[in-house]
Amino acid sequence: MRRYGPLIAVGDALVVGDPGRHHLRLTNDGVIRREGAENRGILPWDRVQGITLHVPTTRFRLPGLLGTVVLGALTALALADLGIDPDDGSVTLRVEGEAQTSPLSRHHVGGYWAPTVTGAHLLLAHLLAHPEQRALLVHPERLIEIAATLARSGAASV
Repeated sequence: MRRYGPLIAVGDALVVGDPGRHHLRLTNDGVIRREGAENRGILPWDRVQGITLHVPTTRFRLPGLLGTVVLGALTALALADLGIDPDDGSVTLRVEGEAQTSPLSRHHVGGYWAPTVTGAHLLLAHLLAHPEQRALLVHPERLIEIAATLARSGAASV
């Protein structure tokens, strides 16, 4: 399993968000809205015109590490589970011209490193604009590499 910001490679699908909670699963068949293992509906690719993530970002390169260290230290000091979970972000799908917003669970407390979210947006836009590229969804690790490359090229052109 490989992860890049909000993207995770799992089996033959690319997951956007935390696969244990609210997330999208991108497959050759379409975009599946899920809550954990439960499907909340599938949208065929030809109905989806846009996917926009609304998640907090940070300029700090390793936000998950910082959150884990700080929460671990606080939990150890309190000798109890603090019950702090990451707040959900959201995702807006533009389906046949209509915006549909759903919760999108995050992997860790704090924001995602901003370039990873940029890379995710660029990859999602590319998959929507180039249907032939969706065949790569059976190799999600490769798509994560592409998202990282797109993030670097997107940052250079800004």
